[in-house]
Amino acid sequence: MNGYGSRGSTPGQGRGFRPRGGVGRRPYPQDAQEAQAARPRKLSCPPELRDAFVEARDFLAGLIAALGLPARLGFGGVDPARDGRQITIEVRSLADAPDRPDERGPDGRQEPGDLAILIGKHGATLDALSALTNAFMHRNNSRDLFFSVDVEGYRARRVATLRSIAQRCATRVLREGIALELEPMPPSERRIIHLSLAANADLQTESIGVGSQRRIVIMPRDSAPPVEPLEDFE
Repeated sequence: MNGYGSRGSTPGQGRGFRPRGGVGRRPYPQDAQEAQAARPRKLSCPPELRDAFVEARDFLAGLIAALGLPARLGFGGVDPARDGRQITIEVRSLADAPDRPDERGPDGRQEPGDLAILIGKHGATLDALSALTNAFMHRNNSRDLFFSVDVEGYRARRVATLRSIAQRCATRVLREGIALELEPMPPSERRIIHLSLAANADLQTESIGVGSQRRIVIMPRDSAPPVEPLEDFE
């Protein structure tokens, strides 16, 4: 059983960064972890979570169908870091199936398509869909179960991309003795950057700004060099 049943692009590859005012974008090679994360997983929903999952899945399928996007929704796993109380609902293209390998890229990833609209910049639309699904599920039910929406394995690839960006920034900060300011990103993504560099005793990271403009500065520890902004990474 692959967990997919309800009908309702993959995101672009994670890009790197360039200094403000630089010439062109410098794409980085795709991380092998991203390709692995993109492959469909065959997971089954635990019986005790099945009813809640089906209700949430069907609600989300209705939203996606209203947008006119053909898709299939399935169980994407539970988050052990949240004691198994967060369920991922994974959205995939109807073409993204084992019997349709000719429609995949060489890494097994579905080629970009209409479902990319469900992701948004840095996953903002995915977060909105997750919030709507949770609001629906919590209207009459306990709030001890949460749902996260994913599209074509985007979230795992995004984590790998952010970790790669963090390490590349760290290398440059230490090599050039500068501070680098990243683009604004949501709290969940800032946390990934912070955790990726937390073990480096020569660096410190700090969040600055407010609201949607909150962003991270990576700098040498115990120093305050000029800050150089970075842009155009995803």
